[in-house]
Order: sequence, then structure tokens, then C-alpha cells
Amino acid sequence: MTAIVTTDFRVLNAENFKEDVAAGGMYLGIGKPDVWSTAMSDTTDTTPFTPYDDLDNKNEAYKNMLGLKKLTAGDITHVVPRHSWTTGNSYSAWDSNEADIYDNPFYVITTEFKVYKCIVKGPSVSTEQPTQTNTVPTAESDGYHWKYMFTVSVADAEKFLTLSYIPVKTVSLNFANDGAAETALSESDYAQYLNQKASRDHAQAAGIERIDILSVGNGYSGNPTVTITGDGTAASVVTADITKSGTTITGITMNQARKGTDYTVAQVAITGGNGTGATARAVIAPKLGHGVDPVTELGAFYIGLNTLLGGTDNTDLVINQDFRQVSLIKNPFNYNTTTVATASTLRAVPHLLIASGQNTSGFVVDAILTGGTSGAKAFLAEINATDGKLFYHQNSKTGYIPFQNGEAVTGVGGGNATLHGSNALGAPEVANNTGQMIFLENRTPINRSSSQIEDIKVIIEF
Repeated sequence: MTAIVTTDFRVLNAENFKEDVAAGGMYLGIGKPDVWSTAMSDTTDTTPFTPYDDLDNKNEAYKNMLGLKKLTAGDITHVVPRHSWTTGNSYSAWDSNEADIYDNPFYVITTEFKVYKCIVKGPSVSTEQPTQTNTVPTAESDGYHWKYMFTVSVADAEKFLTLSYIPVKTVSLNFANDGAAETALSESDYAQYLNQKASRDHAQAAGIERIDILSVGNGYSGNPTVTITGDGTAASVVTADITKSGTTITGITMNQARKGTDYTVAQVAITGGNGTGATARAVIAPKLGHGVDPVTELGAFYIGLNTLLGGTDNTDLVINQDFRQVSLIKNPFNYNTTTVATASTLRAVPHLLIASGQNTSGFVVDAILTGGTSGAKAFLAEINATDGKLFYHQNSKTGYIPFQNGEAVTGVGGGNATLHGSNALGAPEVANNTGQMIFLENRTPINRSSSQIEDIKVIIEF
């Protein structure tokens, strides 16, 4: 018994995830301020550890977490692998019978940030960059036929375009009229809406896009007849569309007006002309036509996430500190509740409150804190000298012994203070190990600073 997961299923999962983020409750978490190592005393990073999809790894990642930032609809989009048009490169043509089509460079992005789908491959490499924005596929001088899909907007390029991925969207066509669409959409999205609408209204939806020769045959001294049969309508070939070399058939050109519509299956028969052996197959366009649904047509089963971590704007995320883990958490709870968090940012580390008359001088971020009575150990993540708070985190290197009220704490490298007698143990804002951790990535250290903005990009394949 054999089975496959279809591209449609993968694109649908990506779309559902995108809608989940837009609905709220999805947070990006940062964590792991201590170095990649196995010993508490190490201060130099090794190669980031490989994350594993097991309970212990995820639980440890929760313990490493510094803070979370809520994602919004504007932080997410579909993306596809980037194929930049380059002169001298060869590109694949769209093919309804190619199982690996989404692994092939059948679309490109140009230097003008325009995205095109290759409908007919030229005889050699591509040497003419497309620039047109026509509704129908258009031939360039090098023999390649390109269908204009959309232009990546400046805003989407700045947020989601990378050296490896292109942002892709399908603009809804469910507007009462063009005026309503223009009012509701940005200028760039409205331009894409008009192109999608024109592509949809063109008469080649699910038409016979082209006919590929499988076998040239021989002996065709006369003009053969090409017959297309299937469940669509109006696709036809005339004698002028047939190209021969001597007595062999080398090509069949589909005239735009005779591509027909609404085919899901089609067969091509070549008869007459005094020859034998020539065979061909039909390549069918998408059911709505090229350029109507870019997300589906380009196989956008990847999601791109991008959010900015501001300096002093997001103090819950701990500044002047490194982080080495990025995670996605769905529906975490507020601390000590079963209420799903809604705040824009959440602090994930607890703190120790020092007693009145004590101070935090001498303590050093990233040093080991030790409780004099409890023997508890922890990494010092952040110091708030004004409020007398030492923010910390524990993981498998430090162990999980809790600190005690009123005990003395010391820091490796300096720092010594007595904790508050009754309220020393401060809670984080988010409940540990709540919600669903649906993504975890280990990275080389990234420094959080009050004077900079960290631009965090995540790519997820479905």
C-alpha cells in the first residue's frame, strides 16, 4: 500500500497556521542565555546543540526561556524558495505532469521584484529578463514564455524577502467591485488583485497550456491531424500550429484562442499525414488559470515569520543579554493561572528580591548565583539595581533546587546580598511549560541591546 501527502494538503496546513497566528495566541520565545556546553563552569560556546522532538528537550527549552513576544497577522506570510532570474541560467516550464515541479526553478523573481512563472521553456538558456505585466503568457526573444504573477511590495520585501525565500500572497477576489477592493487594499495589493482578476477572467482557465512532443515519429510527408479529447471544451489545433523537420513532427504550438477551458484530463492523438509513430501529451493549466492563486500555483507550503525585538521597548525580553534559542509557543498561560496570555510581551524568568538595605553591586550578568542555605544555583540573567531584583534561570547544568527567603546569595566573580525575608521569590509573567511548543531552533548567540533592534526571521516548512 502506497500513499502521499499532497502539495494541496501542505499548502492548506501552512494557511491554517497563518490563520492561527492572525487569530492571536502565538508567541515567539527567546531563551538560553548560557553558553552551549555541558558544564556549568563553561563560558565558551560550542556548536549549538541539535534540538530533538522529545519531552525532555522541550521542557528544558521552557526553563531556558527569557521572554515571549506576541505575533500578529502582519508578522507572517507564505514564502517559496527563491529563484532569482539570472542571464545564462536554464529554467523549467510549468508542467501538470511533473511530480517534482515544486523542486524545480519554474518561477523567478527579477531585479524589479516581479515574479514570473515559466510557461514555455526556451531552446537554451534564458538571456532576456521579463519585464512585462501582461495577463497572458508572453514570449521573450530567447524563446521563454513567462506569465507575470505579482510584484513583491516594498513592505513585504523589507520584512520577508531573503536570499533564500520570496514572500507570496493570494489577494482575495471576494469584493463586491473594484472600488471596494481599492478602498480595502494597499496600493500594491490592489495592483495584484487586478492582475489576479484579469487572469481569472481570461479564457484559459484549466486550458491546454501547451502540447509536448514525446516521439517525433517518421514519414509525415503530408499534414497530420491533431485531436484533443478530454472533459474540457474548445481546445483545438490547426495545421498551421504543427512544426515539422523533414518528415518528423517536432512541435505543436497552442494558439492562445484555441487552448480551451475546464480540462482536468486530456489526451492528444496525431493521425494522418502519411506518417506514423508521433506521440504527444497535453499540459493543463491550473483550474483557475495562471496567476489567479499564486500561493497554490507556486506551492507555498513554507511560512515565513518575522518580528522585531526592540531595545527598551520590550524590557520583558531582557536586554543586555544573549539568547540562543528561538521557539514558537501557542496559547501560553499567565503565571499561576489557566488563562491564555494576551499581553504583547511576557517575561519568562523569575527573580530574587534582595532585602532592604542590601544592594546589587558586584553581581555580574551570566555569573552563577548560589544560595547560602539552600545550595540552589542559577545563571544570573539580568540585574535591576533600582528595584533590587536579580533575574535568573535554571536548567540541567545548574539543577533546579529552589532558593529560600532570607538566605544569602553570592555570585561568582562578585556580589553578595541577603534576600528579602518573606517575599524574595518573584514569579515570571508566564506559566512554565504551558501552551504548545510547536517550533524550536538552536542558534549561535544573538545579543539583546537597548540600543539596537533584533530582526528575527523563521522559516517553517509544512
